Amino acid sequence: MTSERIRVLIIDDEALLGLAAQDYLEDEGRFEAFVAEDAESGLDLLRRQAVDVCLVDLRLPGSSGIEFMLQAQALYPALRFLIHTGSPEEQLPKATIQDIPGFRGVLYKPVADMAAIVRALDNALR
Repeated sequence: MTSERIRVLIIDDEALLGLAAQDYLEDEGRFEAFVAEDAESGLDLLRRQAVDVCLVDLRLPGSSGIEFMLQAQALYPALRFLIHTGSPEEQLPKATIQDIPGFRGVLYKPVADMAAIVRALDNALR
């Protein structure tokens, strides 16, 4: 990996969670993080700022996290996605998620160890 920072878009309607993840990732020194609170804002941000990977909550106001990933993948085929959700595993729409080529995994809230997010992001970009 080059010395360029990894650009991460965090989409979470819980503003404090998004900002906490942003602060943690930027403090790591290898990441540049951006936060959006809904799918539409996330898509707008993607149009203005290239990112490498998105950390996406499933339950968002307006369009869902799944809808965001499908739209973003159509616009940016190389984009990678991690789902960050409080939904139980059995409620995940597995068939739909598996159809998103950039999907790389799921992190369940609450994440007790923020380093788990860093590891998941690193794995998503391999």
